[in-house]
Amino acid sequence: MKIDPEVRKEINQVLDAMKEAVEAKNIEALVAQVDSEPNILTVGPCPDNVGLGQNGFRRWMQALLDKATPVKFKLGFTTIKGNGPVVWLDTHVTYTCKNGDNQKEFDFYLSGVMENIKDEWRWSQMHLSAPAELEFPEGPTPPPEAEQATPETTGASQNETPNSEPGEDAPPEWNYM
Repeated sequence: MKIDPEVRKEINQVLDAMKEAVEAKNIEALVAQVDSEPNILTVGPCPDNVGLGQNGFRRWMQALLDKATPVKFKLGFTTIKGNGPVVWLDTHVTYTCKNGDNQKEFDFYLSGVMENIKDEWRWSQMHLSAPAELEFPEGPTPPPEAEQATPETTGASQNETPNSEPGEDAPPEWNYM
């Protein structure tokens, strides 16, 4: 559901504050963005990054920030949808950090739900994941007589996508950069 532009502005401010807190390694500012309910679930990109409530979030976020010094936390394309005092969002994050002279960039996906509690937006569910290529087991080798589909047999040319429908670019207000 489309949200009011003022709500979008408020959520973007929360994301900006999150970016600043990560870059400053300000764990208290990050924890303050999570709802104080004890059953709030936050999930991070590492195997031990699952937490319940603010203390669980503090534990895994501190472990993540302790691994290296944040240099940059850049938010990319963001979608925000909502209904009343609840919004859900997805965004791409580029996290650049360094350890000594070694610097590395990581791609993450951040998704979650925020609630407006006492006129402040707080995370009530958060999932930060690191995309990785899935490695599937190889199957049996096809027999040599198996036919391979070709453009001639499928009716599609090299420059044509079968059953393609015209797409539309995302509205500019969805972009958060």
